[in-house]
Amino acid sequence: MDQKAPDPAVRRVPRILVCGWSGAGNVGDELLTSAVVGVLRAQGAVPIVVSRDPGATSALHKVEALDWGPRGWRSTLAQGFRGDGTEAAVDGVCVGPGGIIQDSSSIWSLPGHLLTPRRLRRAGKPVVGVGLGAEPLKRRSSRRLLRAVLKDAPVVARDEASAASLAAAGIDATVGCDLVFGLDLEPLPRRAEIVVAVGPGVIPGRLRPAARRLRPDDPSLLVAAIGAVARRLGASVALAAFRGERDLDHTRLLASRLRHDTEVLAPDITTQVERIRSARLLVSSRYHPVVVAARSGTPTIVCSAEPKIRSLVGQLPGPLVTRIDDWSALPDCELVEPGSPVVPDGLGLHHDALRQLVERSLAD
Repeated sequence: MDQKAPDPAVRRVPRILVCGWSGAGNVGDELLTSAVVGVLRAQGAVPIVVSRDPGATSALHKVEALDWGPRGWRSTLAQGFRGDGTEAAVDGVCVGPGGIIQDSSSIWSLPGHLLTPRRLRRAGKPVVGVGLGAEPLKRRSSRRLLRAVLKDAPVVARDEASAASLAAAGIDATVGCDLVFGLDLEPLPRRAEIVVAVGPGVIPGRLRPAARRLRPDDPSLLVAAIGAVARRLGASVALAAFRGERDLDHTRLLASRLRHDTEVLAPDITTQVERIRSARLLVSSRYHPVVVAARSGTPTIVCSAEPKIRSLVGQLPGPLVTRIDDWSALPDCELVEPGSPVVPDGLGLHHDALRQLVERSLAD
């Protein structure tokens, strides 16, 4: 039987594959997924999200989800993503958002993120990069793979340092800000509470995943510093595990050392985000808690020497956010009052890139 020709009066809904980092229990990455899914839906597209746990991602974001990595690569063929004479399963590809352009965590990370987009670009699908965090790439093969996916494509980095790393790999990028700044994260009624969002560092390595190379620090200095600040503010302490299982053991250890009015927050996204939005102060070594706090006007002290944290703090006005290099400096920091929510320049660049991707997907 002959197939019925499509009605040209019916507008096709483009299906956009989102190749970021979802389904791994990281609150920040789920916020990024929520942001990009919302923008695509507002543009009239159907998002399909690559995920470490497709079932969890589907339930959380109400989207179709595809396996990250090799299983996802096979699915691109099994589901006809390269075209089989019928309507394509995917019409365009969004690389990002998030700090996925790096090859320092393991040799598997960058290929896991980019091989599916490379397949689809070779098949003629339009590709953009949005909200990208990038580190200098160490391997020639990494730079070659990145160029195969994003060379001459519209790319928006989340900060100047990421744009410079992309440029060093041969990719031109404009500079925006983190996509989470586009979410509705207005302040909530303030509580006399300090939210602490910290976790272990990662030992350098190539083959083992980062989650298996954690380096927990001695919590004594941090516990003493948090206790001193809590006494100054007359505040209780709530501990958040923004990176899920990676942070939970460290969080429980801190809770066992801190005073009795300390709460370990439930691991769900809503609880952790809302408590930052209502906190008197955020103390953090993590990236996205700082974004949520700035977006909701919550004063923040962040202890980190990571380039991505330095770049983020550089986008934010003082004195709302203070960066320190060592926890010993925490008790002496100025404790400012909550301020106005902050949205850095450049958020609209991501939205424009996604709008253009949807338009190109319809045209192809």
